Amino acid sequence: MSGNEFVSVACGLVVLASIAGLIFTFDAETWITKDLKRGDLHALIDVASGLRPDGLRRDQASRLAARGMVRVYGSGNYRATLKGRVALRVRQAVRQTVHS
Repeated sequence: MSGNEFVSVACGLVVLASIAGLIFTFDAETWITKDLKRGDLHALIDVASGLRPDGLRRDQASRLAARGMVRVYGSGNYRATLKGRVALRVRQAVRQTVHS
């Protein structure tokens, strides 16, 4: 194996080890609830389902928008972003794993 091949393989192994370390130490519940307060995720569910697009209080909207989970649409209506929908799916999966 030449020097360049060895360096390439070694760098690849380091990258794989780093990715594996991130996967094994990822805490989904902490990622989802960071900087949010009680009731914010329930309000996000209402917005994402379309039941209450105007169902966010101003403080909830600012926290969820700061996390990139909702966007303002129209006058006072909100839409869940892809990140918000992914967070709800991950939360659902975590709860199913914990309770089963």
